Amino acid sequence: MNSTEIKQMLDALPLPVFAKAEDHRWIYGNQAFVELIGLDDFIGRDDTSLFDEEQIAVFWREDDLVFSGEASTSFEEIGEGTFALTRKFPITLEDGKPGLIGLIIEAVASPEDLRKMRSEYKTAQEKSNLLLSQLQSEADDHALRYERRLRDLERERETAQNLAQTDPLTKVRNRLGFQADLQWLSKRYEETSSSFTLAFIDLDDFKHINDTFGHQMGDRILSKVSERLKSFGTIFSVSRLGGDEFAVLLECPGWSTQQVEEQLQRMADFVFRPVTEFRREVAASGSLGFTRYPFDTKNLSELKRFADLALMKAKNAGKGRIRKFEFSDHSDDLRLRQLEAGLRTALEQRQISAVYQPIFDAREGGIQGVEVLARWTHPELGPISPDEFIFIAGRMGLLVHVDQIILRHACNELAGFVQNGSIEYFSVNASPSDVASLGYARNFLDTLWEFKIDPGSVMIEIIETAVMEKSQTARNNLEELNAAGIKIALDDFGSGYANYRTLLDLPVNVLKVDRSLINTINDKPHLIDFLVSILHMAQALGASTVCEGIETKEEKILAETLGFDALQGFLVSKPIGIADLTKAIQFQKENRTPTDRQHARSAS
Repeated sequence: MNSTEIKQMLDALPLPVFAKAEDHRWIYGNQAFVELIGLDDFIGRDDTSLFDEEQIAVFWREDDLVFSGEASTSFEEIGEGTFALTRKFPITLEDGKPGLIGLIIEAVASPEDLRKMRSEYKTAQEKSNLLLSQLQSEADDHALRYERRLRDLERERETAQNLAQTDPLTKVRNRLGFQADLQWLSKRYEETSSSFTLAFIDLDDFKHINDTFGHQMGDRILSKVSERLKSFGTIFSVSRLGGDEFAVLLECPGWSTQQVEEQLQRMADFVFRPVTEFRREVAASGSLGFTRYPFDTKNLSELKRFADLALMKAKNAGKGRIRKFEFSDHSDDLRLRQLEAGLRTALEQRQISAVYQPIFDAREGGIQGVEVLARWTHPELGPISPDEFIFIAGRMGLLVHVDQIILRHACNELAGFVQNGSIEYFSVNASPSDVASLGYARNFLDTLWEFKIDPGSVMIEIIETAVMEKSQTARNNLEELNAAGIKIALDDFGSGYANYRTLLDLPVNVLKVDRSLINTINDKPHLIDFLVSILHMAQALGASTVCEGIETKEEKILAETLGFDALQGFLVSKPIGIADLTKAIQFQKENRTPTDRQHARSAS
């Protein structure tokens, strides 16, 4: 359906429909919307054309939620004494920027309008009584029925609004109810200067609870946590925002930050006790981040963002932590947002570059292959550490795009080297999300064929978590790639789960032993025995070995003595650009003869 057909469909709807750009300007409204607002030249204007500042602030706070990707349902005052039940959805405009589309489901009169209506009715009734006193009884009866109907409608509206603001599972407030409570407290502050605290809570390991004990147990824990939160004395409002995330509004007039934190700790101790259901006892714990109004901010969107940042910091610090928002968190968040926006641009404009870290033959000393690594220079912040931008790309779901760009860089710049035998292979990293995605193996092979590169000259490095959840798709992809000739390397081996079953179930050709094992050998001599056992296991499996993180001469000598097949690290070579790699390969060709290589083999 094209945009013209969509517009024709919306124009025909009897309900008012409108659309906005992210600067809050109207960009569309159907005929029903025009009739509602009484303004036919609204395109390009914003709410300031019709409403006062207080109403606009409410509209724009709700709009900002939708621009960020959340659908919204709210009662909004659209005129003196008139409220609209409005449903807003996020959309992406033709220029790629966020926008929203709004549907006004129903407009209802305020209680003041209802009282005015009743007053006008009584006035008319008195006039009719003077003229037609004989109809008094009938008129009174009609008035009673009318007022009863009005009361019924008001109760129905109140019940519907309560249902719309209540989480059906836990019976606490939902996201809409939370927003209403938050706005009520902020308005009360303007009248009484009464401060309050917003805390976001996430249950720890809730997915593990669901997976281990079932979703019925998970639902009972959510309900139990809600009951305990509601029964804790000083809490004004409890809301379930979705999943295992809760929001708590705490009244704390005149309290210090320390007193607030102590009260939240008491609340956590009370709430996060074991839950016994279905004859099972399940431990419950949660992480909590909080911020204070108006001390941290009086902007409600910022207040929620600050609480979320504090929660994220608490979760990063471990389980069961309570953390207050600090303004350094905001600085970190601003940098993160800047990097997120910059990374999208960098990917769109192919600004991610590749460098190459040589991998050396431990016996002959020459360059055996290269590992391809991603690099990014932000136009304002300068070079960004790979760990930082790879983490951000993973969080944004963009790792697959980074990996695709780097693979194409490598194919383009290294094709000549692998085709003429200057290097045996190049290796690229694959994220767990890559490996577990449908079509990954086919797309990877298609790229190699596009650049006329033999799959036998390529290696893919994976970490154990890429397959440890027993994803059949991941296993199928790796088996298809290996069958085509691509080598599979298990990266950072020995640093994590060390699930040796993985080595038996997967087509692993190379073990890249984690740098932490060789770098700490002086402090932990027993690691030598561990390294020897890894080498024996690799030999039994027919896999070659690479010792990563070689930074000193002593580490290099030890790795060579133990019998590693290849070496990689800053001592033997840092990651270098294609120009320096070309020079290094040319130097190697000019200074190493077949006789040299034969002598190196004899010496080993």
